[in-house]
Amino acid sequence: MYENVDRQILGDLYLSRQGMEFLTQLVEDYGPRFGGSDEERAAAAFIVDKFRSAGADDAWTESFECTSWKRNTTELQSTSPQARDLDCIALPYCPPGEIEAPLVYLGDGHPQAYEENMTAMKDAIVMVTTATPKFYHRTMHRGEKLGRAVEAGAAGFIWMRGEPGGLPETGSARFGRACEIPAISVSYETGHEILRMASNGDVRLKISSDNEIFETESLNAVAELRAPENDAEHLVVGAHYDGHDISQSAADDGAGTAVVLEALRALAPHRDKLKRTIRFVGFAQEEMGLMGAEDYAQEHSSDPIRFMLNLDGAGRGENVSFILQGWPETMKYFRQMNKDMFETDIAVGDSPSLYSDMYPFSARGIPSATLRSTPQASSGAPRGYGHTYWDSLDKINPRYIQADAARVARLLFRLATEEDPPLKRKDPAEIGEQLTEMGFDKVLRYEGRPVPGE
Repeated sequence: MYENVDRQILGDLYLSRQGMEFLTQLVEDYGPRFGGSDEERAAAAFIVDKFRSAGADDAWTESFECTSWKRNTTELQSTSPQARDLDCIALPYCPPGEIEAPLVYLGDGHPQAYEENMTAMKDAIVMVTTATPKFYHRTMHRGEKLGRAVEAGAAGFIWMRGEPGGLPETGSARFGRACEIPAISVSYETGHEILRMASNGDVRLKISSDNEIFETESLNAVAELRAPENDAEHLVVGAHYDGHDISQSAADDGAGTAVVLEALRALAPHRDKLKRTIRFVGFAQEEMGLMGAEDYAQEHSSDPIRFMLNLDGAGRGENVSFILQGWPETMKYFRQMNKDMFETDIAVGDSPSLYSDMYPFSARGIPSATLRSTPQASSGAPRGYGHTYWDSLDKINPRYIQADAARVARLLFRLATEEDPPLKRKDPAEIGEQLTEMGFDKVLRYEGRPVPGE
C-alpha cells in the first residue's frame, strides 16, 4: 500500500506549484499577518477556504481572546558621553514610556556575564546580542536573556543583532503580555556604534516609545481529513500563519503553512485508507507567545490526540531535521520510518524546545515533534533573515515546499494507517522533570511561564 500511495504523493507534489502560489497570495494579499490584526483574521478565513478547496472534509476557525500590541514610535538616543540619535525598533510588547539610564553590555549573554554584572544591571539598560553564548551547553532564547535582565532590576533592554547587515531583529519581549520594561532592538552596526562611544566614557541612553497594548481576538484555522471508520484517535499537524509586522514573514512561517496545505491536498485522495483522522491547523499568534497553539492544546486537551507535528521551519531549505520533544524512545521508530521512505538524510533526534507551537502539546504530555528544513546560518544570527525586514518571498525556493510537503504527507499517512504506533502520552509532571533536568525550569520562570506539572 505504501509504495503506490508514495508514488502518487510524490508525483502530485513534485509537479505542483500550488504551495508557492498559496504562499505568494498569503503574503501579497494579507501582509505580515501580525498577531491580533485585521490582516491576521482575514488570512485565517483565506486559509480555511484553501483547506476546503484542497479537499478537506471540513474546515473552520476557532477564536480566542488574547493580548496584542501596536507599533507606534520608538526612539533611542545617547545622552553621554555625546548626544546622538540611534536607529532602533521596539520589540513587540514593549510598553509606552520613557527611561534614561546607564548602559551595561553583556556580550552574547552567557549566564556568567549576568552573574558578574548583577549589581550593575539594576536600574541600567542591558544590551545583549542575539548570538549563541560561546562555551555554553545550549542556546539561549531572547525571552531568557530579557527575563534575566528583568529579574536583576534592569530599567531597559536592548536586543543587538549578532551579525552584520544593518538588520535589527524583532521578536516578542514577553509571552502574551506587556513587558515590564522598555525593550528594543538594534542592528549589529548600531550596537557597535554604541560600544565605540563606551570606549570614550560611560554611556547613558534614553529610550522613549508610545506603543499600544490592547485586548483582541485571534483565529486558528482548522481542517480535517476524517478516517472513514475508526476516528477514535487523531493526529495534528500545524504551522503558524501569523508573522511579524516589519516583514512579509514568508519563511517564518508562511512556507510552513504552505507545507501544511500541500500535505492536506496530497493526502485527500487517500482518506479512505486512514485509520486515524488528521487535523491540519494554521496557528495564530505564535510570534507573540505561542497563543494560538496554547489555546488549541488547552481546548482540545481531552481529545484523543496520538501525535502532534509542528512545521515551523519547514519549506525553507535542504538541511532537514525531525526533532522529538521528550520522546527519545521513539527515535529508532522514526529513523526506520525515514529509511523505509528513502529519506535517510533526515536527522532524527530528541531535543525539547520551549519556543514553537509543539510546546503547548508536549507540555501536556502529547507526543510531539517538529520538522524543519533550513539553510545554514551563522551563530551570530541563528534565524538567518527570520524576524528581520527581509524575511521575504525572494528567499523561498518552491522546491523546498514541495519536498517537505511530500515528506510530511508520507509520514502522516503511515502514522494514520499503522495499527499501533509507539507514541504514548506522558504525565505533564514527567515532562516537567525532563525539562528540569535540562535546566529549562529556570528558563520558564525567567519568562514568567509555568513549569509542566506544577
